[in-house]
Amino acid sequence: MGAGKIYFLSDIHLGNRYLDDPLAIEKKLVGWLDRIADEAAAVYFLGDVFDYWYEYKYVVPRGHVRFLGKLAEISDKGVEIHLFTGNHDIWMFDYLPKEIGAVIHREPVETELLGKKFFLGHGDEVGYRPLKYRLIQSIFRNRLCQILYSTIHPRWTFGFAQRWSLSSRKSGMAQTRLLEKQLDNVKHLETFAQSYLQTHGDINYFIFGHIHVILEEELTRDSKLIITGDWLQEFSFAVWDGKKLSLQYVR
Repeated sequence: MGAGKIYFLSDIHLGNRYLDDPLAIEKKLVGWLDRIADEAAAVYFLGDVFDYWYEYKYVVPRGHVRFLGKLAEISDKGVEIHLFTGNHDIWMFDYLPKEIGAVIHREPVETELLGKKFFLGHGDEVGYRPLKYRLIQSIFRNRLCQILYSTIHPRWTFGFAQRWSLSSRKSGMAQTRLLEKQLDNVKHLETFAQSYLQTHGDINYFIFGHIHVILEEELTRDSKLIITGDWLQEFSFAVWDGKKLSLQYVR
């Protein structure tokens, strides 16, 4: 990785059907990528970049052409692209690595970036996971289940996934329920990070997405927990320049 800034963002949910103008979000993201390209060494997308993504052997999801084209462009310029699978886009295989050189992460990662140690993940891998959620995830990650799913025509699988996502988002948007869920998830990530520091005291930054909130919390004198927000309402991201990590917004 060359010199430059490191960027972190999550939960863009490209292609979602529960916003009035999802294309506007894609254009806003592409514009932001264009502005940071000359000073970025790497961009870490911490999951749920897509609201739904499944790669058949010869078929990839329709849409996102502006975003994918911009990723290819900045990757060709030498910017590292890291994509973490989230709970919405778990089925990334070899298309993005082959086409744009992206690095796909299916599990949380420990890495050193510009002299500091980072623990990076979507957030659902280490936070509270009810039995029902863990069961669904185990099915989604099972290779045999993935092969069987791929035998279904895309017109049925994509329609099903989009309806499921829309229904889930609507049912979870009740303000009281949403806030309670977010607070619970923050507490679980705090507990995980504090516990992890007991055996990995050299981690300087824990950075997650998934919860759709913005948080910067000091865990110890040398360690912080960062949650990056989303690109549905906040349009937020974190940036690390080797001296300071800050949360910022795209306006």
